Amino acid sequence: MAEFKEDKFFRKQGDSDDSVEKLKKKISKPKQQNLISTSQKIKEMFKKQQFKDIVNWAEKDTSITLHEYDEMKVNSQVLKLGQYALIKNAKNPSEDFVGKIQRIVTIKENKSTKLICLCEVNWFYRKSEIIKFKPQAKQWISNNEVFSTNCTDYILASSILSPCRIVTLEEYETCSQVDKGVFFTRLEWLPTKKKFDGLSKLQNHCTCKQPQNPDQIYIQCDKCQKWYHITCVGLKKGEYEQKEYICGCCR
Repeated sequence: MAEFKEDKFFRKQGDSDDSVEKLKKKISKPKQQNLISTSQKIKEMFKKQQFKDIVNWAEKDTSITLHEYDEMKVNSQVLKLGQYALIKNAKNPSEDFVGKIQRIVTIKENKSTKLICLCEVNWFYRKSEIIKFKPQAKQWISNNEVFSTNCTDYILASSILSPCRIVTLEEYETCSQVDKGVFFTRLEWLPTKKKFDGLSKLQNHCTCKQPQNPDQIYIQCDKCQKWYHITCVGLKKGEYEQKEYICGCCR
């Protein structure tokens, strides 16, 4: 079998040692340029907050190490896959985003010490996001109500504030005190169609014929057992606490 020595492979007759070194540099230069372009590409995507693209790139590029995790720590609290989380809303700090944790990953270039920690979340829409398209729903959507969607995205793990809970409306109503970070859900929101899925299945109440909103005060007719908003029937809070109330339809 033929043997290839370094000087025999690279040298031509009359080449000096200096010319061989230059040839080696020329051959190795494209690899170095490729490494720089990968690094620059990651920085560019990070700056534009294209975190999903970073993950897709990392899954294909062998110069990047990607690790997955089942849980992470957020402000001394453990957050696991499948749990719900409050996520920082930079544009409106008074109303945090809500999402379900689908994936936890870290990404690191092999020749870098910088670590990017990302989470894939399944978004839940809140009241302010819904009423932009359905202003008439403002009266019956609770401030603590969230709507499931099929929207997913990657976010920085550092933007997660804390775990939170999402329960059914029935469970929410049994809470004697609703803590911050407790929400309920009863409908799915379809962002592409800008409409609810299953709205017709909700029971309507009162003379305004709207679904129940646990934030509002209702009064029950002692005859027909139907519920009415006190504002819709012209009552004040506590006015009928000690006496019978008969609605306009039953009088």
